Amino acid sequence: MLVDIRRLSVTDYRRLAEVGILEPDEQVELIAGQIFQKTVKNPPHSAANKRIERLLENGLGNTVLIRSQEPITLNDYSEPEPDIAVVEFDPFYYEDQ
Repeated sequence: MLVDIRRLSVTDYRRLAEVGILEPDEQVELIAGQIFQKTVKNPPHSAANKRIERLLENGLGNTVLIRSQEPITLNDYSEPEPDIAVVEFDPFYYEDQ
């Protein structure tokens, strides 16, 4: 028997957080319409992430925006929180993304 899986949109996902179904401290992200538990951060991972962030900032300067562990909307069904994202330099574009 085939089962249809209903994918959540970014709007649905955000609404789950707004009404308290997803707790504010819950470590989850939306990928391809599914909610995934994020891995727990540990000191070596955090230190490596910070080193990479600083290297990219020093190497690329003000030509791009470096986002570290922040949500970014990729499409209607994905809003991951990547360790590092190098994005177009337009900080105001990402305010509602």
